[in-house]
Amino acid sequence: MTDLIFTFDTEDYINEKGADGIIRASKMVRDAGYTPCHNVVAWLVQALVKWGRQDCIDELKKCEIHTHSLKHSYHPTINEYTDLEDFDQAMKLFRGEEDEAVRIIKEILGEHRITAASPPGESNSYVAQYGYYDMGIDIFEGGFVNDAITARPVSFCNLWNITLKHCFDDFGKCTKDDVVKMMDEMAKLDVCIFLHHPQMHILTSFADRLNFYKGNIEGEWVLSDLYPEENIKRFEENLAFFLERLKNDNRFNVTTFNEVSDKYRTHRVVTPEMIPEIKKAIDEDFFPLTVPESLCLTDVLRACRDFLLGKEEHVCTKAYGFLDLPYTIPHPVKVTVDEMRESASQIPDDTFLPTEIIVGGKKLGPADWMRAALAILSGERAFTVVPDKWQIDLNEFPTLRNQNFANRWVHMESFKDEYLSNRARFQTWTIRLPKGTKRRIY
Repeated sequence: MTDLIFTFDTEDYINEKGADGIIRASKMVRDAGYTPCHNVVAWLVQALVKWGRQDCIDELKKCEIHTHSLKHSYHPTINEYTDLEDFDQAMKLFRGEEDEAVRIIKEILGEHRITAASPPGESNSYVAQYGYYDMGIDIFEGGFVNDAITARPVSFCNLWNITLKHCFDDFGKCTKDDVVKMMDEMAKLDVCIFLHHPQMHILTSFADRLNFYKGNIEGEWVLSDLYPEENIKRFEENLAFFLERLKNDNRFNVTTFNEVSDKYRTHRVVTPEMIPEIKKAIDEDFFPLTVPESLCLTDVLRACRDFLLGKEEHVCTKAYGFLDLPYTIPHPVKVTVDEMRESASQIPDDTFLPTEIIVGGKKLGPADWMRAALAILSGERAFTVVPDKWQIDLNEFPTLRNQNFANRWVHMESFKDEYLSNRARFQTWTIRLPKGTKRRIY
């Protein structure tokens, strides 16, 4: 059964007419008995107050509310100001904006439980994902690290990334047969974010393309044109048709981000008895585990550290990847149990993983160290580590493998993507899949 979430990226703070689309589409979903999940731009909420649109504010208060950032595609965007070598400085800038966004949203719309963040305008910065997690958010809606086949959630930088697969912005242009075909495709997914930009119910263009293409325009905002009434009527007829069919379609479980957050929030513990099974899985395939527990590679590394230090269990907490390319040994290196125990304290809990670990005066990469630790914890007194890969198979996540934020329309010409894309690939040790599912997507 497909978990279906009615999701609204509620973002246009430029054209007041977009507020009419918010009310009309959102109310139709509510009247059908479902809860719309609005990812709201904070500047839009402020604009609704300025415009005197209490009717729209009242509608949003009846829905589930999440964040779509402070100012969406207004420059500098999240990607632009977090593309820094200094992670702490990038995080300070991010939290300065996004804590303010949540404050504004809650001040005007009420104390909603915000568990999801929608990255605006391709702002998939790894800094943002770590930052949103620290803000108490669990879900990154539309992230680029995803199961491209069934839309199974993939945890990356501690957030469950759920891909966008279907959008009903074009309901004003399609037929009822198109709607039926769309539902059949949606039913093949584990989770379906059914997305709508509610201003596109009424307006013909996105405000950010008109006003923030390669930079902020000067002077008055450019306003989108309105759709002809026949387009709006067709949109609402198709949405009503979809909602009516959904009532009797047992392929779908209509849910919300808060419910999905609760579903995937688990207490994960590793014990020494699990190590042989974990070692066998890592030896067979250097990839995250889904049995005996849902574990990313950072979880495995830290569990090995704890057991070498004499702890009886490892409780999985916030996972970090790397900020720079990890070292890997160029030739075999032999290590002993005493050397491994002594080296274990070099691995931290509260920051990024070290790119190298010194064991008895010998330099190992983190992947080398983890393989040695698994062998030692499985009963070996000494172990010879041989050169092997440090990175998981990125063919499983082609969007991450090929990620290049440079030269996107949403970014200024000055944006170089010096760190974001590469560092995203350095976070693959945080990737985790739901417990009990297949390890491999393809």
